[in-house]
Amino acid sequence: MTYARLIFLALLMACGFVWAPPVYGQDSANVSLGDCTGLMGKEYISDGQDYKARLNKNNMARFHTVFYGGNRYCLVACSNIEDHRLIMKVYDSERNLLFDNTRHHHTPLWHLEFNSTVPCVVEIKVEAEQHIDRLVKLMIGFRKPDQTRQMPEQ
Repeated sequence: MTYARLIFLALLMACGFVWAPPVYGQDSANVSLGDCTGLMGKEYISDGQDYKARLNKNNMARFHTVFYGGNRYCLVACSNIEDHRLIMKVYDSERNLLFDNTRHHHTPLWHLEFNSTVPCVVEIKVEAEQHIDRLVKLMIGFRKPDQTRQMPEQ
């Protein structure tokens, strides 16, 4: 292989590492508070609420919300806690578990779709022996309306 080709391949690989999109897998750190919005994606719009809370003495924060029927939502859990994964669970008003991210490799985001309006509690928790006095954030977004649909003429 020529010297020019080696340099070209080295530059190509370096560019790939610099421009590679972020990957969130089982072994990645929690999504930081500052990166929360970017994880939601462009197809979702934030509901405009600021869901931030300090973890209580049980290392848990609870957020109450209503999910409206016929909508698809994106939930994102974020913190600056580096040594402990966030556990995100969604319950309906009768405490039926609707989602548990521990069953999905502690993913920081999830999409939920509701056929009817449901009041829910979203819990974000950290499993740790000592109290962690840190902020956690929940972002809730709903899918943007489909722009390809035409409004009927009146």
